[in-house]
Amino acid sequence: MLFSSIEFAIFLPIVFYLYWALSRNLKVQNIFVVATSYFFYAWWDWRFLGLIIFTTISTYLSGILISKASNKTQEKLWMWLNIGINISILGFFKYFNFFCDNIVLLASWLGLTLDWFTLKVLLPIGISFYTFQAISYTVDVYKRKIEATHNVVAFAAYIAFFPQLVAGPIEKATKLLPQFLQARQFNYKEAVIGMRQILWGLSKKILIADCCAHYADKIFGDPSYYAGSSIIIAIILFLFQIYADYSGYSDIAIGTGRLFGIKLSTNFSYPLFSRSISEFWRRWNITLMQWFRDYIYIPLGGSHKGIIITCANTIIVFFISGLWHGAAWKFIVWGLLNALLILPTIIMKRKDPKTIATLKDLPAIIITFTFAAILFVIFRCDNLPEVVNFFSHVSFDPGQWAAPTGKTPFLYIIPMIIIEWISRRNEFALAVMPQNRILRYGIYWLLLILIIYGTSFESQPYLYFQF
Repeated sequence: MLFSSIEFAIFLPIVFYLYWALSRNLKVQNIFVVATSYFFYAWWDWRFLGLIIFTTISTYLSGILISKASNKTQEKLWMWLNIGINISILGFFKYFNFFCDNIVLLASWLGLTLDWFTLKVLLPIGISFYTFQAISYTVDVYKRKIEATHNVVAFAAYIAFFPQLVAGPIEKATKLLPQFLQARQFNYKEAVIGMRQILWGLSKKILIADCCAHYADKIFGDPSYYAGSSIIIAIILFLFQIYADYSGYSDIAIGTGRLFGIKLSTNFSYPLFSRSISEFWRRWNITLMQWFRDYIYIPLGGSHKGIIITCANTIIVFFISGLWHGAAWKFIVWGLLNALLILPTIIMKRKDPKTIATLKDLPAIIITFTFAAILFVIFRCDNLPEVVNFFSHVSFDPGQWAAPTGKTPFLYIIPMIIIEWISRRNEFALAVMPQNRILRYGIYWLLLILIIYGTSFESQPYLYFQF
């Protein structure tokens, strides 16, 4: 069920009430979390529940086997065995079609026909996210960053906690698992902040992401029909769409976690105000990039083995990041282009500023935004030839503009930018609200009314569900 759906609006209060009604018994409460999370996932497709359960059991057992191993060789064996199992499952479901399509293409160049390779494998929603959490647990147990848990229910809750199950944030066991191993007390203040974060996430999803999609889809669908200036507008709108879509989802997930006394990691930190591509990727999908840093970049040597190795490691990370985002050549190209834009800062040993962006940084912000928007066109197009075709229509000539019925997205985008700029020192835009009760509740009701009004646009699935 979508976070922005009526079903979830019914589901969440019921689960919230029952969850806290069971708070006197931690084990029962955790069982309820697992059952609820499995129900939430089954709402998408019950056929893949077995994969989550298998991943949970195999990873849980691997942690125990690693902790009981008599020597380092056995520890490595159990660690790599579980990593291999999880990567194999992820690889099969996510990359089998990509592999087959390219084998068929290669065979056609050689004059061969391989129809048996045309089997299509469905991609289980959220598999990349919970698989990465499983792998991080196994590695952290091996590295003694966390003790292997013998509480299978708490561990199952860690893998399947429903707010972040299908699209993150990707949590490390060192942060999330201990929260399921200890009793949780209802915190009214945290619950209020959680509701604010949910409200802001819904605002971005419904008022901006869905609204931008309404326009951008028409232009991307037939770029030859529209003038070059419309193509430029579509490029801008899609970046706002994917930002509002994914950061909005993350806000709802984190806010929902707060309602249940669970602290999830910040996943977006105002990336649209970044002053370089490297800073952009420190602020966009933060938990994914931290995962790549901790489990790929640093083990490869990080930045401690010279400029050449650092550049190579950066390219490897973004190559894998591209593959993680999708089984297609366009994502590989997208990842490598991001790496190429970051390499100059590595070679020149330039570090991203630690300070908050100010108006004097506006030129750098605009340049970074432009590069990010251009690169994300690769996400929106189906393949690389379509990307080339789309950019071939770019120009600054006035002409036919997409005019579907409804509201212009810039009526929502501009206020969002202003609000987030003012709030950029806070965890999220509504984290700090006016002390005046009338003004505070006036903001709440205004956003609620706008959200209801904004539902006139067709609801769009979250873009990152496909990853």
